[in-house]
Parts: sequence; structure tokens; C-alpha cells
Amino acid sequence: MAQEDNVKRIEEAKQMAKDQPAKAEQIYKDILQKPPGSNDRAARDYEGALMGLGELYRDHKRTNDLANLVQQTRDVLTSFARAKTAKLVRQLLDLFTAIPDTLETQIAVTKSCIDWAVSQRQGFLRQNLEVRLVSQYMQKQAYYDSLTLINSLLKELKRLDDKLVLVEVQLLESRVYHALGNVPKGRAALTSARTSAASVYCPPLLQAGLDMQSGQLHAEDGDFNTAFSYFIEAMEGYHSQDEPAKATSALQYMLLCKVMMNANDDVENLMTSKHALRYAGKNRDPMKAVARAHNNRSLEEYETALHNFRYELGSDRFIASHLRRLYDSMLEQNLIKVIEP
Repeated sequence: MAQEDNVKRIEEAKQMAKDQPAKAEQIYKDILQKPPGSNDRAARDYEGALMGLGELYRDHKRTNDLANLVQQTRDVLTSFARAKTAKLVRQLLDLFTAIPDTLETQIAVTKSCIDWAVSQRQGFLRQNLEVRLVSQYMQKQAYYDSLTLINSLLKELKRLDDKLVLVEVQLLESRVYHALGNVPKGRAALTSARTSAASVYCPPLLQAGLDMQSGQLHAEDGDFNTAFSYFIEAMEGYHSQDEPAKATSALQYMLLCKVMMNANDDVENLMTSKHALRYAGKNRDPMKAVARAHNNRSLEEYETALHNFRYELGSDRFIASHLRRLYDSMLEQNLIKVIEP
């Protein structure tokens, strides 16, 4: 009877979470005060209350409370099956990503969870958290910390022959080397990732990541035609997995490839395609302005576009790097035009 009450109370708390967060929080905390034990129904109630409280903290951007919740409930989660424990810890950590400016907190909490996983001898969870930590280090641009962790993970994963996680880590290694400007090593890591992926089922999101990275490395070699093909595959993959932010990035890279190839008619056609209308929106304007300036061979227009859309065009390292090259190329052409007899 008490368990049925808990189900009703959790539903009630969910409805109150937006307008009366304090009352909802108290209901969740009351349920979480009682350990679930080995009762399946009690475990489900505990899980529902835990995730409900985590989502409440996320929605109200209470970062410290969410961090404390993760650390306080970990020991109770050891009474769950190992797979369930790992899933709940990952879901709680995922809640941080919706709160802006929490990268340092995410790194600290992830490190704490890694230490806890080691103490509990949960090898699979530790590996998963270390892969997450690599991604966080990359966001922080702490590339050498990323590489140190990647190297230890690669040795372990090759020994265990865990192909799927190996693909993910090799892809991260390729991204790190690319960010450091070491394209040959980035390409070698990507080749290793594709080789590993050939012998295991690769989820669509991971496959889209491989295609995105392949496109970027081909673009670094100036092969924008092949890069464009990979970006199409990446965008389709992200579209199928409902990842609008990543699909938008892939679309912008496609537009960039067409600009770099001086295919201005294709840029216009791509701008009016169904995917462009769905994903780009206002994000079409920066690349449209760049394409127009490049088509007119006008450095003044180009500089104006870069200034007006400095955040949109400058926040993506890949786009910013190629736009600098495009500027140098346009400047060279203008200088040649001036000095020609």
C-alpha cells in the first residue's frame, strides 16, 4: 500500500516541480530517505524519485545540489544490479549537460565517480566514465590531459578486445590530434577507429561521428568534394537520431565545402533544400553572407560578414580555420589583380 502511495507521490511531485519546486523536492527526499533494499517495486520507486529530483535540480539550474545528489546516492545504488547502477550514474551525470557553464563541476563530479567506481571494482562503469572525462577535457581544451587518459584506455581496451568502446576512444583520439594540428596522427587514429568499427555493429550516432571526422580531415587536405560526401552522411545520421545541433554543424560544413570549391550555385541550391530549411534557420545567414562576399570577390564584404557574424563563425574552430584560409586566398587574388600590368 505504501508503495502504491509512493507512485502517486512521485506523479504528484512531477506535476508540482515547475510551480512548487520546494514541495516537490521534499516529496522526492522523503521517498529517497528509505533505502530500496531488494524489493523490485521499492527499487523502481527509488529510481523514479532519484531521477525526478535530479531533473528538478537541472530545470532550476541548481548545479551544486545536483552534484551533492550524485555523491550522496552512489552508495545506496550498490544494492542495485551493476548494469542498473551504471545506467543511473550515467543518467544523473547527463543532467549536467543541460545546465550552462558547468564544465568544471562536471569534471570534478566525473572524477569523483571514477574513484568510486574503482573502489566498487566496477570496471565497465569506470571505463565509461573515463571516456566521458576525455570528452570533457576536450571541451575544456585540455588536450594533453585527454591524450594521457586516452593512451591508458587504449592499452586496456585492446587487451580486453572491447571493440565498441575502442572505436569511441580512437575517434576521440583523432579529434584531439586534429585539434592540436597534428593531422597525420589524427588520420591514423581515425583509420584505426574505422578498422575496429568494421568488425562490430556501430550505432548510428557513433557512425555519424566517424563520418563527421572523416569529412573534417579530408577538408584539411583540400579535398572538399570527398569531405562534402562525408558531411552528407553525418547529417543524415544525426537527423535520424534527432540531434539537431550536430546536424546543423554538418550542414554548415557542407555549405563551407561548397564555398571553398567556389560552387556558388550549389550553395544557393543547398540553402533552399529541405534539410537547410529545417536545421539552419538563422544559422544560414552567416554562411550565406560569406558565400556572397566570395562570389563578388569583395574583401570588404567578407570582412563585414566576419565582423557581423563573429560569434557564429568564430565559435567553431573548423569553420574559423577554413575561413582564415579563404580570406588569405581572396587577399592574394586581389593583390595579383592590383599588381598585374
